[in-house]
Amino acid sequence: MKLMKIYNKLPAWCQTLAVSLEGLRIQLTRYDKEFEKQYREFMCRNDWTYAQKCEYRNAQLRKMVKHCYETVPYYHRLFDELQIDYRDIRTLDDLQRLPVLTKQTIRDHYDDFVSSNFKKEELIEEHSSGTSGCGFWFYQDKTANAAVWAHVWRWYHNIGLKRGTWCGYFAGRPIVPPERKSGPCYRMNYPGKQIMFSIHHMTDETFAQWLKVLNRYQPEWIQGYPSALLPFATYLDENNLRLNYIPKVITLSSENVSWAQEDYLCSIFGVYPMQNYAQSEAVATFRQRLDHRIFVDEDFSAVEFLPIGQDGLCRIIGTTLTNYGMPFLRYDTEDLATWRLTEEGREVLTLDGRDEDNIRLRDGGIYRRLRSFIEQPRVIESQVIQKSLDLIEIHVVKAHNFTEEDAKRLDESVRSFLTNRISWKIIYVDQVRRNSNGKVKFIISEL
Repeated sequence: MKLMKIYNKLPAWCQTLAVSLEGLRIQLTRYDKEFEKQYREFMCRNDWTYAQKCEYRNAQLRKMVKHCYETVPYYHRLFDELQIDYRDIRTLDDLQRLPVLTKQTIRDHYDDFVSSNFKKEELIEEHSSGTSGCGFWFYQDKTANAAVWAHVWRWYHNIGLKRGTWCGYFAGRPIVPPERKSGPCYRMNYPGKQIMFSIHHMTDETFAQWLKVLNRYQPEWIQGYPSALLPFATYLDENNLRLNYIPKVITLSSENVSWAQEDYLCSIFGVYPMQNYAQSEAVATFRQRLDHRIFVDEDFSAVEFLPIGQDGLCRIIGTTLTNYGMPFLRYDTEDLATWRLTEEGREVLTLDGRDEDNIRLRDGGIYRRLRSFIEQPRVIESQVIQKSLDLIEIHVVKAHNFTEEDAKRLDESVRSFLTNRISWKIIYVDQVRRNSNGKVKFIISEL
């Protein structure tokens, strides 16, 4: 928080320097020898059959379950209490003997999920936002972190990308202070080859600037949230504008997008966007292929589809095969999907649970992603409800140990983003609003 306050006061050129320094740190720490090793292994499995990948997945699962029983206090206790012999869990189907793991269970027994084989200072702290606005921090060992990025880059390779490709990046990081109304609404990450656009400033004026910057630098790769790229595409369409080049690849992340929206983005940008489904916890990953079909990455995690009895809809339950530092078995992602089994593997047909409404601002701008400003360690759930163009309500479910200092920190965080944009109220509630499937929509518009 203090570093961001300093960053927000810097001139634009200093912020680009800061962004590039962080980009350099990431390049040096993320893409090391362990990454290269993991990448080679993922590429070796790239052309395996579905049966070969399942055999590999089950072998890795057996190793992980053994590790959990022997070194993770929570699981050792759980297996003993349920009188389960860990050696009896040999395949994906055998996991059903264990209960589904929730974020709240992890919070309640946090330290007991860390393997005794690791010291906390050896682990990497990661953050999960979650679709219900109830994110939390967890640990990941260095090998697991390398595996995450290695399997991401296998997908990038499969859709035609190479490391070092310049990317126009439209995602949630607040790289331009929200209160700034003029000046460039992007920053450059030179080591990471990223032009980072601020999606916290989505107005027609900003869209015109985005178009000019993209035409100037012509990045081959565009990556972003649908909630940023769709409004930008609409602006281009309504004003009869287009990029003066065709990107090689567009990748979408973090949010649902319909087939019609994919077709629309293709009509505006000239290339079909590629979807993927993943989460920070790295327990379930689905990747879209060049033929536009989406399949489970079977050799990365152990994914279960738990039926909920509504038109084939299933809860996505995932088990890590790589994070030995703080492993999660049968973790509830809180997302939903439908799927079918094919000769090529498990094909994902629909995804649900990541759809949100927009927040509309009186100046004509729109915004969706407030999570990073609301999530706090002692916030269990949160939800944003737009009541009018001048008011949003932020509903917050407090943990039992939520303090006045937490409330102050939350208020300062929200204030730093929303001041001079829209009025707000923070309302503490026992439970946020849910839909018929029990899912929580993080942003709801009543306009």
